[in-house]
Amino acid sequence: MDQLKQQIIEAGQGIMDKGLTWGTSGNISLRHGDRVWITASGTVMGSLTEDDIIVCDLEGNQAEGTRKPSKETGMHLQVYRKRPDVGGIVHSSPFFGTLCACSDIPLKTNLFIESMYYDANILSVPYFHAGSKGLADAVAEVADRTNIILMGNHGLLAYDTNLKEALTALEITEQVCRMNVLSRMGGFSLKEVEPEMVREFLTGGYYKKRP
Repeated sequence: MDQLKQQIIEAGQGIMDKGLTWGTSGNISLRHGDRVWITASGTVMGSLTEDDIIVCDLEGNQAEGTRKPSKETGMHLQVYRKRPDVGGIVHSSPFFGTLCACSDIPLKTNLFIESMYYDANILSVPYFHAGSKGLADAVAEVADRTNIILMGNHGLLAYDTNLKEALTALEITEQVCRMNVLSRMGGFSLKEVEPEMVREFLTGGYYKKRP
């Protein structure tokens, strides 16, 4: 089996098993060189096969596969073109992340070491129809300022140097959203790490991602 397709298949199964997607929600891609591997339209993340993954170039010209690529392909390609360092992208609609994307809840993110790193600068874009040029352009506009985007009334977009890191960012962000929602429901405040300590943590080499 194609190792890159296998990575996507395992990623899809992983986010389904962890409750980070449901139904046909979500799409996954990775980049290798000037080619992009991305899930096809209408696929179920937890039961992907090799036939559910197509290959295209950075302009969207399909090179492999017979199925129609995800309608969010344009959004993925915009991120890859804007961010040459990005090697993997996950779009999903986990419950708490999507709840936050459908509300005006101000997110506190400096809560624990992983969130201070992965969620250091979550940004939001307003609602645009899935697969629209408007959504792709809105994401591209902020793509170089964050690795996590809350897409209004839609879900989460996480991207990083590789697919494994993008999946970690997605999982951490869902946990952060859950903590924020439950704290509001419970009527208590989340205590963030002091800003100066966050800066020391981020700049002092206390937390390093695996390459």
